[in-house]
Amino acid sequence: MLSFTEKQRFFLDGVIGPFKIYESDEAKEILRKIRRKNLDTSKAIFDNDVNYDRHLDIEELAKHIINPSIIARLADIIGPDILCWRTEFFPKFPGVQGTEWHQVGNYQYANGIPMLEGTLGDDNSIMDLTVWTAFTDTTIETACMRFIPGTHKAKYYDEAKAIHRKETDYSSVLSETSFYGYNFEEFKINPNWLPEEQNHISIEMKAGECIIFTARCVHASHPNISKTFSRFAISARYVPTHVKVYPNSDKFYAHGAWFDLAKYGCVLVSGTDIYHHNRIREKDQNGRNFI
Repeated sequence: MLSFTEKQRFFLDGVIGPFKIYESDEAKEILRKIRRKNLDTSKAIFDNDVNYDRHLDIEELAKHIINPSIIARLADIIGPDILCWRTEFFPKFPGVQGTEWHQVGNYQYANGIPMLEGTLGDDNSIMDLTVWTAFTDTTIETACMRFIPGTHKAKYYDEAKAIHRKETDYSSVLSETSFYGYNFEEFKINPNWLPEEQNHISIEMKAGECIIFTARCVHASHPNISKTFSRFAISARYVPTHVKVYPNSDKFYAHGAWFDLAKYGCVLVSGTDIYHHNRIREKDQNGRNFI
């Protein structure tokens, strides 16, 4: 659980950690299994090249999203009733550019339609938490994460702005900009606001450590300037149960790919769901229970 001081730090900064979740050797062994199983997409719920929601068919990821050390800390921030609504992989290979500065609230940037919708009427509440876990050692040279503490308290980017969204294949959008085909500069509310001139921090991590942040905190990553080292991390994204996920949608477009939600469902990782806004997956694609 988070200490009182740690909770204060999170609500002040919008990010906290790192925390050790796995021993380094254990993390590397988990990564080895995930990378091997990732090659088999026969039971993946989405028919595209984007590594979304593989916790629904890869056992090691299914176990990761319900890790008690993660869930206890999340509950201290958003309460005991928690859904995991997305996982995704973040490899940064040698020479790959960094992810540009960005701020996300309801994930509307992807296609102009909000992917998350809070139902308690408080627009300033923490609606989405990301647990970013490093499965390799992660340094400034190998593309660790960067944050501008405190920026979750104000809006610097407007996801609702009308911009040109590219409809192209995933490999193309990866090479076109540092944010999967989206230029987050276009979402800026004040074009003259320069993130690099703010007081930002870089968080280096050991394999098996995680950080917790709200995507409303402006964040980015360094480029991988190493010659031979690939950085590998996994983001698991969580919301309290009052949040509607993909409201009124049966598919969505993001990052150069279409996602059919026919087999999709959130995973209840803690507590109870009294709202019943979302479809819940109690079992993964292999018939295993999550809890």
